[in-house]
Amino acid sequence: MLEERPLVGWSDVANSDEIAETIRKNKRSAIVWAWILTLIFPVGFLLAGLLSDEVPLNEALIIGAALGFFILIINVWRIAGMKKPAWNGVVMKKIEKRRDVHDRDDGSTRSYWEYIVLIRTEKGKKKRIVERERDREMYDYLDVGDRVRYHPALETYEKYDKSKDEVMYCNVCRLRNSIHNDRCDRCKNLLFK
Repeated sequence: MLEERPLVGWSDVANSDEIAETIRKNKRSAIVWAWILTLIFPVGFLLAGLLSDEVPLNEALIIGAALGFFILIINVWRIAGMKKPAWNGVVMKKIEKRRDVHDRDDGSTRSYWEYIVLIRTEKGKKKRIVERERDREMYDYLDVGDRVRYHPALETYEKYDKSKDEVMYCNVCRLRNSIHNDRCDRCKNLLFK
C-alpha cells in the first residue's frame, strides 16, 4: 500500500532533485528555442530578400532583424522571470468578463469570455491569472480564499490545501490528474502533493 502524503501544506516535491533537474532541462530548452526563434526571422527574411523580387533585400534585412530582436527580448524576459523566487498569495476574487474583438477589415465583432483570478501576495501586490474560453483550469480549480504558491521556474501554481480536491494539475506539464496519482499521467513527473 502506498503511503498517503498529507494534502495540506506546500509540497516538498518542489525542492526535490528530480524537479530541480526538470527545471534545469526546461531552462536549457527555453534558451535553445530562444536562439532558434531569434535566428529564424533574420535568416528567413534574408532568403526572401535574396530569392524574391517582391521584397527588397534592405527591407527584408531590417524587418528580419527587428523581428528577431523582438523575439529575443521576449525570451530573455521570460527566462529572467523563471529565475525569480516563488511567492505566496491568497485568491481574493474571481471574475468572468465578456470581451469583444472588432475586425477592422470587415467590421464584424467576435466575442469571447475571459476568466480572471485575482491574487494578493503576502507582500500586498496584486497578481492576475487570465484565461480564455475553454482554457480556464485555474479559474475552475482555485476558489476565493485559497492560499496559492507561484513557482516561476515552472510558471505554475500550487494550492496549499488540496485535501478536498478530486484533481490536481501537474506543475511541469499542466495536465489535470487524479488527486490519487503521485506522478503525472503524461510527463511522469512527481505531483506537488
